[in-house]
Amino acid sequence: MPSTPHQRRRPHRPHRSGSSSPAAGPAGTTDGATGGTAAGRFRPELHGLRGLAIALVVLYHVWFDRVSGGVDVFLFLSSFLLVGTFLRRVDRGQGTRPLACWGRTFKRLLPPTAVVSLATLGGVYLILPADRWMPAITDAIGSLLHVENWVLIRRGVDYYAAAETGPSAFQHFWSLSIQGQVFLLWPLLIAVGVLVARVLRRSPRVVLGVVFALVLVASFVWSVHSTSTQQEIAYFDTFTRLWEFAAGSLLGLLLPFWEERAVARRSGRRRSVPRAASPLRVLAGWAGIVGLVSCGLLIDVQGAFPGWIAAWPLTAAAVVLLVGTTGHRLSVDRILSTGPAKVLGEISYGLYLVHWPLLTLYLAHTGKDRAGVLDGLLLILASLAAAWLLTRVVDTPLRRWPWASAKAWRSGAVALTCLVLGLTPALAAQQYLLTQQQEAEARAVADNPGARVLDPDFTPHPDADPDAEPLPTSALLGADWVSGEQPCTGDLAPEGSEKTRLDDICRVVPGREGAPVIVSVGNSRLEQFSASLIALAQKEGWTLVTLWKGGCAYTPDAEIGVPACDGFSADAESYLSRVSYDAIALNTTFMDREGQEVIMPGMEQTLPDLAADARVIAVRDLPRMPFDQPVCTQEKGLEDPECAPPLAEPLTQERPDAQLLAATDGEVAALEVNDLVCPDGTCTPVIGNVVVSLDDDHLTGTYAESLQDAVGARLRDGGFRW
Repeated sequence: MPSTPHQRRRPHRPHRSGSSSPAAGPAGTTDGATGGTAAGRFRPELHGLRGLAIALVVLYHVWFDRVSGGVDVFLFLSSFLLVGTFLRRVDRGQGTRPLACWGRTFKRLLPPTAVVSLATLGGVYLILPADRWMPAITDAIGSLLHVENWVLIRRGVDYYAAAETGPSAFQHFWSLSIQGQVFLLWPLLIAVGVLVARVLRRSPRVVLGVVFALVLVASFVWSVHSTSTQQEIAYFDTFTRLWEFAAGSLLGLLLPFWEERAVARRSGRRRSVPRAASPLRVLAGWAGIVGLVSCGLLIDVQGAFPGWIAAWPLTAAAVVLLVGTTGHRLSVDRILSTGPAKVLGEISYGLYLVHWPLLTLYLAHTGKDRAGVLDGLLLILASLAAAWLLTRVVDTPLRRWPWASAKAWRSGAVALTCLVLGLTPALAAQQYLLTQQQEAEARAVADNPGARVLDPDFTPHPDADPDAEPLPTSALLGADWVSGEQPCTGDLAPEGSEKTRLDDICRVVPGREGAPVIVSVGNSRLEQFSASLIALAQKEGWTLVTLWKGGCAYTPDAEIGVPACDGFSADAESYLSRVSYDAIALNTTFMDREGQEVIMPGMEQTLPDLAADARVIAVRDLPRMPFDQPVCTQEKGLEDPECAPPLAEPLTQERPDAQLLAATDGEVAALEVNDLVCPDGTCTPVIGNVVVSLDDDHLTGTYAESLQDAVGARLRDGGFRW
């Protein structure tokens, strides 16, 4: 449009360093003296480097079942680019506008994420067994909300998630979730930093450099410490990864000055003949690539990251960026700027999204642990094709949509729409599975009597549906864990040193006001059985306190050599010595993995001490199955005899603590239910249309609850009175 008298021409602003925009100069143009480009230039090699990083992730996942360090480079580069975007705005005197940045960013991230999440859920439904559906839905929701890394942390440290087998098809979203969280945090940090710089009349780059340096140091120290003490948490922890983003941000701040000085030095030489790129720069570029490619081969990235060793791939990537464009025909930047490298860079986000669900669902379908040469190659080709299609059909059109990009609120509206479109089917599926379970539970009295069918006087309900699905339903089987209703409070709350270990596990099923108190203390196997005790306590109006820790029996008078379990027993003993209770239930025998039943360590001292203060329910340990029964029945059917192993021989004999129980003064009720778990010596997977085993170690809470009538009768026979 021609200018009018009312249109003022804006004064020309020289393009400041820090830009990665093509406006700084045509891609690939070189400084006549050295073959380097001016500071603040467009960096064609960066696009290829990003593609290489994701390609390494795919190759290592498919063929080596290892982690490459490429994800760390991807995160590093994302913050490098993000800071460059903000610096260009600051250089032009514009506001930082965090809200607009969020809208643009998530307009780019969420549409492909929503498409891949829903497609992956479809694959999970078609390929994986029903007990994997609910965890997958939870993962899909976490991925869309960009909190999947915290979902995985919770699952990884949750003893009760151990029954879930195989990696999640959404597991790769951990890094994208961290990236999304940083994309929310970084614009705020930058906005505050720029504001502080203006108030103090300092350079925004200097202030931001201090901010990112502080983040880098704090996060790096925490990363090294956390990796050495709790690596399974540290790997997915946002705070152990912030230093990688801070490092990329600092490079984005400092690289322009590096390049400006390099240009100034080269210009001062006043050479009339262009000089070839330094061989040292060319070799340094190749050293960076070799370092990046070899990282995953030479070290156990998954076992060592993200501590100090994560600096390896980041340093390698930084070297490539510092070398820059050399113009040499054998240089790394020449290769990273080729057409195929650019295409790989363009589809890198889509490639990362699609390759993992394709790989995990294929391995689950075939039963393989790892892809071979041929099927791995086909998986990679399929991933490339799917990534290209996702980029072409979803990513690029929405990212370049003029209407959506014109205003920040429109970008935000597109992002929010994609989030809603992705979450709605996932939440609907979740609610459908929950409703199925609730409807089945509503008819459980008629259709799912469980252990009640073992009573000689049992009469089937006249309205029983012979085709009713067993409870718990397949989709919610893995979640059928028993728990108390509310945290321990008041006189029953842990105090002092007990609070550290017991605060999260002390739970209460409240009875009537002033009711007697029974405590169930022990491991997760006792926890699952205690569903029957909870039902009885509620019927009798008692308050039941739960002190359960997965993998840890209650052995206060014997150190078993596991610090967490010894600490649990010590704190539980302190708790029991302080609170007032009327009865206690615990395992007095232990069934080990070798199939031998022994008296619980230290029980010769523990049992008399407990019996001197309260009534004791001495529970004999339950069977351990030689395999995961639900997996067996899913593969072979409920009626297959291979899924019904015999009861372990030691459990068919007299319990090893019989003499100890008889010699103990006080009210001790010996309780054994193994004949109800494995009637007639056979551990059938389903009894009374209720699934018996949650996995190879635990009863389902549903079946344990159905034991309440038989357990109540046996307690009465053993002299226990509510």
